[in-house]
Amino acid sequence: MTEQAQVPAQKKRNWGVKIILILVALLVAVAAYFILGAILPRWWSDVIAGQIRRDLGASVLVGMFYGFVFTFLPLLVAWQATRKSVGWPWKIVILLVAVAIATPNLLTAGIVFGSTESAHAGQRTLSVDAGFFTTWTAVSAIAAVVVFIAVTVLWALWRRRGKQMKVLRQAENERIRAAKTAEAERQDPTPNV
Repeated sequence: MTEQAQVPAQKKRNWGVKIILILVALLVAVAAYFILGAILPRWWSDVIAGQIRRDLGASVLVGMFYGFVFTFLPLLVAWQATRKSVGWPWKIVILLVAVAIATPNLLTAGIVFGSTESAHAGQRTLSVDAGFFTTWTAVSAIAAVVVFIAVTVLWALWRRRGKQMKVLRQAENERIRAAKTAEAERQDPTPNV
């Protein structure tokens, strides 16, 4: 009887520990969000300003590079999660990898759309030291999405065409076999007894 009384107390203790761990994890996540929100926009704007160095041509090229590459590659990686052969745990991992690859564009979007003091400081840095960077990042990101959609549509059409060609080849092979069989039967008129 003492064993039965101990089991529910142990289960309650486990739930209590789980709840405390979840609350601690949430507090750490919220603290990390606010700390990173205060640091990352300024840091990222300084990194971009250091790469461009007030050159408007470089601003356009760097913006196009970041916008296109760090939108197109994450979309390609995320697309792999749609495969039927990939299990759910791996789909989540693939999506997290896609988000990690998109980090430069997410940081830029955090600066452009952010309302914190750090985001405003990043906006000022980018507008002074990297004039067209945000505009060309956005334009190239949109272009990357359009190219990705075109690639996916063309890929789907190519696969559908391949499946249709396979069916047509099988039908043609069956037709040829039937014709050869009919020709062989016509040339060999021996009765099947």
